[in-house]
Amino acid sequence: MVYLDDSIMIKGKPASAGSKMLENFIAPFDATAAVRIKENAETVRLGEFGLKAPKMLPDGPLLCNDVFGHVRAAATKQGLYYIRPTYGTVSRYGLIPAVCSMDQIGVVCKDPYEGFELLSKIAGHDEKDGAMFPEKHYSYVKSDKSPVLFKEALPYSELYGSVFEILACAELSGNLSRYDGIKFGYRAENFKGLDELYIKTRTGGFGNEVKFALTAGCLALSQDYYTALYEKAMKLRRLIKESLRFDQYDVLVLPVESPLAVLAGLPSLSFGEVQLAAQVKNEGALLAALEVIA
Repeated sequence: MVYLDDSIMIKGKPASAGSKMLENFIAPFDATAAVRIKENAETVRLGEFGLKAPKMLPDGPLLCNDVFGHVRAAATKQGLYYIRPTYGTVSRYGLIPAVCSMDQIGVVCKDPYEGFELLSKIAGHDEKDGAMFPEKHYSYVKSDKSPVLFKEALPYSELYGSVFEILACAELSGNLSRYDGIKFGYRAENFKGLDELYIKTRTGGFGNEVKFALTAGCLALSQDYYTALYEKAMKLRRLIKESLRFDQYDVLVLPVESPLAVLAGLPSLSFGEVQLAAQVKNEGALLAALEVIA
């Protein structure tokens, strides 16, 4: 049995992304990842759009989209591993979008080797997702090279966090603007006029964490703050990616809570209090580093 976060659609089953806003939404088709696992699959409801930590994760392997790091943190506290593949290697077709430039289906598992085996089944180019690498298949095996590890300096953590929060909240606010009580999903009752419908629907349909993120995202995209916040964060994101020197080291050793891998589209492996991150499409280095550290 493989479990899927209910933001990954399985035809005929609820796909709520953990939100009251989509509590009655039934998936009309299968996500590519669901089709490719070719195993019995069951959906589980995690935090709303990834913004709330789940209380308990299932025992079996779990596919999920963990942009905000709450699943990653919960997994490591339960003694599990979380694998986030290189951005653009696993199709997002059929994944309810949250933060499109960072959305990527990953794997929670008890054994990292079994997790990478499951990842190999769902990874590979899909023409239905326009932001993918061209490789049709990926084989995740341990690198023969002894990895050079680099422990990222802590002062940069605050910068990564600030850039991540601005960009993630801004994108989330754009993606969730479609939930207005008109086209689909939850609709409030007893409203007068369109504005009141929007307000009551979003007030009742979204949880506090999502409301806070949407407010922050709208602020970052507003006329008064766009240049100072969003535009500057986009420039810093590019500089952060360019600052990574994988010609000098193979694997970054980061705190579990670091958003660096998500920001830069890097593959990562999290366990205990450690997150390992490698160059794009170099998941093999993560397995090699795991054997050095474990």
